[in-house]
Amino acid sequence: MTRWFLRSLVLLVVTASLLATSFGSAAGAEGDFSMVPRSRISKPPFSGIALVTVANRVVCSGFVISPRKVVTAGHCLVRDAGKGDYRLRSNLPSRVRVYRAYSRSVGSSSGQACSVARAWVHPKFVRRGQKDQVFGSRVHDYAVLTTERGCRFPRESVLRLWGTRAGDGRLRIGQLVRLAGYPADPRIQGMNGLNMWRSQGRVSPSGSDPRHLIFTGFVSNGMSGGPVWRTFRTNSPCGQKHCVVGIVTECAVNGRGLCKKGLSERVGVRITRHVKKLLRSK
Repeated sequence: MTRWFLRSLVLLVVTASLLATSFGSAAGAEGDFSMVPRSRISKPPFSGIALVTVANRVVCSGFVISPRKVVTAGHCLVRDAGKGDYRLRSNLPSRVRVYRAYSRSVGSSSGQACSVARAWVHPKFVRRGQKDQVFGSRVHDYAVLTTERGCRFPRESVLRLWGTRAGDGRLRIGQLVRLAGYPADPRIQGMNGLNMWRSQGRVSPSGSDPRHLIFTGFVSNGMSGGPVWRTFRTNSPCGQKHCVVGIVTECAVNGRGLCKKGLSERVGVRITRHVKKLLRSK
């Protein structure tokens, strides 16, 4: 990864100016992105993808890894990572809700919603106190939300994790991957952060840190925390047709602070065996 590219990356910290303030297809060079139709939202893997809100404001995407656990990006739960404030938001976890398989526009499809009882962010990403000098690590930009005991997602919505290492030959450069989430982009009609969109891309060289997953495909503000997965027809290494290989966290931006369109590279946290074990334990 070039120095220029590293400087151009920013966290996908989503602001209310780009999204609806409260709850109430394109193709080709931009990564074949389209809104997920209602007929697919209730089926895997889309049935396990969640919209994450804090204090009734849309912030990020996420995905279900157990009936009460949703993975998202760590920067979705801090005050303002873009400006260097890595402290947890003050309204966690009481004001956090996750909406599984939700979409406003495709026939008013509304998936199951759950309040959150616990929010865990990796300690190497979040700042824990004034004396903490070790925080903001982008390869640790992930979090786990645990829903309240009375709210459980169906087991068929759970997405399996596939742990890989860069260069181990299991997830090859050029491999087709898919991704989805809740993007907000004023340049695209209907992309308001309240509808699930899908895309596809390919794995790129890992760059300077093999714990990152670099890939192409459409990404926009609001997709942070969404899954990157590979689909298997047979011989799945995760025991499921769709295996999650990464968590969307970063993109290159233009002068307006929006994710660049086209086939520019995107960055995610790679699901290694260590990350897989840690996420499942929280």
